[in-house]
Amino acid sequence: MMVSYGAIFLFMSPTLLELLRRTFISRYVVIEKNVHAHKIAAYTFFFWMVAHIAAYYYIFEGVAANSNGNVKFSYMLFETKVGKTGHALLFLFFALCVASIPVVRRKFHEVFYLMHHMFIPTTILLFIHDNNKSFSYYIAGPGAIYCIDRIYRLVRSRFRHPRILSVIQHPSNVIELKIEKRGMNFQVGQFAYINVPSISLLEWHPFTLTSAPEEDELSMHIWIAGGWTRKLVLALQGCAVSTLQQQPPANLVQLSDESKEPMYRSSSVSKQSTGELSGVSTKSGPAIPGGTLRALADQELLMHHLRGEIDPISGLPKPGVESQYNYMRSPRDSHRPWSRVGRHSVVLLDRLPPEIDYRMSGSYAVPPVAKIAEFQPAIKLPKIMIDGPYGAPTQQVFDYEHIVLIAGGIGVTPMSSVLKSLYYQLTSAQHERRIVKVYFLWVCRDIQSLEWFQDLLVALDEEDIGDVLEIRTYLTGQLNIDQIRNIALYQDPDGPDAVTGLYRSPTYYGRPNFNSIFENIGLTTPGSEIGVFFCGPKAMGRTIRKISRKWTNNFRYANTKFVFHKENF
Repeated sequence: MMVSYGAIFLFMSPTLLELLRRTFISRYVVIEKNVHAHKIAAYTFFFWMVAHIAAYYYIFEGVAANSNGNVKFSYMLFETKVGKTGHALLFLFFALCVASIPVVRRKFHEVFYLMHHMFIPTTILLFIHDNNKSFSYYIAGPGAIYCIDRIYRLVRSRFRHPRILSVIQHPSNVIELKIEKRGMNFQVGQFAYINVPSISLLEWHPFTLTSAPEEDELSMHIWIAGGWTRKLVLALQGCAVSTLQQQPPANLVQLSDESKEPMYRSSSVSKQSTGELSGVSTKSGPAIPGGTLRALADQELLMHHLRGEIDPISGLPKPGVESQYNYMRSPRDSHRPWSRVGRHSVVLLDRLPPEIDYRMSGSYAVPPVAKIAEFQPAIKLPKIMIDGPYGAPTQQVFDYEHIVLIAGGIGVTPMSSVLKSLYYQLTSAQHERRIVKVYFLWVCRDIQSLEWFQDLLVALDEEDIGDVLEIRTYLTGQLNIDQIRNIALYQDPDGPDAVTGLYRSPTYYGRPNFNSIFENIGLTTPGSEIGVFFCGPKAMGRTIRKISRKWTNNFRYANTKFVFHKENF
């Protein structure tokens, strides 16, 4: 029982696990299963604890029966040190197990997180409960490792306060958060823990890094699912609206010399009426002071916010409000073709580069060297602390020459990091090309979800890498009449796909036939070890795991093997 309690702490020491991942142990132990092992250790401890209590109930009942009434059964249960601490431990651990039920964990993550910190009084009670003091021998090592790990992560995160660079609201309750890299080195598919002290000092939430290691910033796509993520979005939306409410003076002009090119000169706003495709019009956006924030540059979108026509949870226009936005990317993002924002997405915040000067002047003829005042309203963004990065199965993706990436919904986040890194590898002469073939399958429920990484897919589709990358997008949700009409009307046989904008990759409607897909891949890659990387719903993961095993057995004669890797989702 005590061994399992000590193992509970070891399996939740991410720094230790990250060190083990770099050793030969990772060849024989699946480090990514640490959460599963943590649960097994906890269930084992709970089982033996109940058995231990039942045995003592039997012993106490026998002692009370043989004491001729001198010792009461209730006294031994609720008035002795062993009885009181034992029942307290049972109550605490039972409450912790209830808070760990998947339904509770998803809907009430704060309860799950706070209840897990009941390990502190639980450990103290175990020390008091143990008369023989043998518990200390089992908990000393694992407890010390866990405490050192926790302190190290806490100190490291306190010195890592990256600035928020931009926040983009995507359809289907997803926000994209871009922050400074601050020298943090990571690999594709890894994740980091995020803490926002203004929301909660105690809560740390893991999010997959969707940017590539080759990029100079970190990006995360956060699904708005619980109370913490909702509070984060509301805080960022509040900053966005506050920024626009602090309008610069009327005589504020933008100056630049020959060495400084002004950015964000215009915003491209795309409007779409019912049954019509959007036409793009360009107009000058409002001047927002340098060094502060560019937030919701389009005035019409601001009015939607102020009139309450924006859903406070999703951040998107409420039903009946016809506004769709498509902002142009800035020159600083020209080397990243996927940086343009989708037409159904909303730029909440975008920090301007420091090179741009917005200055007070009554004339455009004032030279840059003139003595003029700067307008800089104070907009306070939520402070973010980051802990990581930590390893994940997807970081092994480039160990294979043949790769199958399968994503379900928001499970595309680790795959986007892989695809971005693949783009850099295939378009840069500095990278040695080792990848032979990559199959990317993305299963989405609605069209709007495809816009999260649509520009990334378009950028990959436009490159001459069709022999390396094959993209397949699947729509499983039901389309409405307007969507069907638009697709049928604007689908050009010789043009891009009407849904994704891809030339080489049409959109498939319905669920993918994984059996047929794996069979075709196995037939075209005989004698290969194919890495299958999946992130998405558990039911889909179980199906793909079974199919991987099935076709590994079927292609045993050709020495073809499908190696399945599942991301914790």
